[in-house]
Amino acid sequence: MTSSNCTLWMGNIEKWMNYSYLSNLLNSINVYPKRITIKNYKSKRGCAFLEFSSKEIAKKVLVEYNNKEINGIKFKFNWVLSLEQKSKKYKITKFTVSKNNNFIFLNSFLLVI
Repeated sequence: MTSSNCTLWMGNIEKWMNYSYLSNLLNSINVYPKRITIKNYKSKRGCAFLEFSSKEIAKKVLVEYNNKEINGIKFKFNWVLSLEQKSKKYKITKFTVSKNNNFIFLNSFLLVI
């Protein structure tokens, strides 16, 4: 994670969960992201990317809510790292949505699960 990273991945997003639902859910626990981006896949569950105004707020959400239930649903949170930050280590040259071992590649982001 870099000092300027303020984005978290949020896992276990059901297909029916839209922006309004996630926004209200997060607001109900006093979490207010600047931006919410939802990605749905062919599988049952998708994910969301939450951008916060500061690294400190994002870290607090990660520590307090990762693998914890919110309204009866256990969500997962993790840092999102740009491919530029990891390109030397992983030698990534193609940007696609794919899963390889413990890594999910999505556009220009590498998510470590």
